[in-house]
Amino acid sequence: MSALTRRQREFLVAFMRLYRQWRRPLHYGVVARALRVGRATAYEMLALLEQLGLVERRYESPDGPGRPRVVFRPTAQARQILSGVWDAAMWQSIQIRLLQELKGWQTRLDPSALLQWLISSPREGPVAEGMARMAAGLMLVLRLLQRKGEMLWIPRGRSLDLGALAGLSAALVAMSRAKPHQVRSLIGQIRWFQEQWDRLDPLDRHRLSQLAARILRETESMG
Repeated sequence: MSALTRRQREFLVAFMRLYRQWRRPLHYGVVARALRVGRATAYEMLALLEQLGLVERRYESPDGPGRPRVVFRPTAQARQILSGVWDAAMWQSIQIRLLQELKGWQTRLDPSALLQWLISSPREGPVAEGMARMAAGLMLVLRLLQRKGEMLWIPRGRSLDLGALAGLSAALVAMSRAKPHQVRSLIGQIRWFQEQWDRLDPLDRHRLSQLAARILRETESMG
């Protein structure tokens, strides 16, 4: 299958979220209203995604007289491609658990412990879990560097580019006196984080940036 264009991927992401919300195949008219596009546009995009093997159509018989109507649902291939799209309930649960875990860090912001946090962030399982823990760790690295006297400018009022900020974690290598195997593990984690960041759809990138900004606010006393 050829690579999706940005517009096609954004439409597929939106359709997947809509499908999860309704929990049943959707008529293109429903999709059009929800996404605020024309009915013809919605149908044409769904038909194109069908040709790519990412959605499939079914025909539902009406309760009374009338023609069967066409409805669409995502395929297993679409779910695989968009395995990183985050469910809202799951993301909320991850945030609650993570913020609760971070409450104890203000009194033990130690470079070695923080290095271990980043290295042990899960790359298996839900992408959101690993990305959230890595983002939290990066924000603690920023606070640690500030505590060490580094003059770091942290933007306020707009989304953080966490992919670019990930490189700051290299400072932990010197501060924690990391061993070679730890350095290799950290490099692997940062590469994974940056690759996943580049693949995120805009909504999930915004979610992660908002979480990072919240952690910065709640740890401001560390600076």
